Amino acid sequence: MIRIQDFNLFIQKRQILHDLNLTLKGHQRIALLGESGSGKSLLARAILGLLGKDFITFGKIKSDEKFGVILQNPASCFDSIFTLRQHFLETLKANNLQSLKENSWGLEEVGLSLEILDSYPFELSGGMLQRAMIALSTCIRPSFIIADEMTSDLDCLGVHQISNLLLTLQQKMRFGLLFITHDLFLASKMAEEIIVLHEGRIIEEGSKNQILTHPQHPKMRKLLSENQRLLNTPWGDFRGKIA
Repeated sequence: MIRIQDFNLFIQKRQILHDLNLTLKGHQRIALLGESGSGKSLLARAILGLLGKDFITFGKIKSDEKFGVILQNPASCFDSIFTLRQHFLETLKANNLQSLKENSWGLEEVGLSLEILDSYPFELSGGMLQRAMIALSTCIRPSFIIADEMTSDLDCLGVHQISNLLLTLQQKMRFGLLFITHDLFLASKMAEEIIVLHEGRIIEEGSKNQILTHPQHPKMRKLLSENQRLLNTPWGDFRGKIA
């Protein structure tokens, strides 16, 4: 469980996040929805304890979760001078799991063969690196995964495949999932709970059904009105008719 209490975040005297109060429960799929600049990624960094020294915070974030992280641009998260095997070994060592054998690292579960472990990141496609990052985040047996705009760099087919892959792994491994996105359609397909962040403030919070059928904030009502036809589109049909 992640508890966020009266949390405020500032940088250079400018306030980014305002009086946030949230409880994120394990085993749930939660979408943190908001437009660019709303503070979504900074909240994720605060939860992970990865804010830089220039940020000032007030309030509390408490968590007993073991986190895995999936980021938007996987290429930037791999060091080009190390093979994938070296990345996995270092990650497992940092989590005291170095005794796990290669066939337990989860590569095959994300559609990759063990042969790619001898490859360098620049030898793999963006989609393969994204799958490798998912395996890297799940091999440490996390209780919670934070995925920050993980489909933004993918085409429609890639979005469909990677999103379904993550849902399958979540249902199998039962980790909590905080899915950060600006995509209302994606949030509606993946989440059980939705939190809407606007200009650093929470304007909606509740079950997916509640948010999509009875929005309270004018901003959310407008967003739903503009996207109603899209939201009624079947997932497979929208994503290249591959369902």
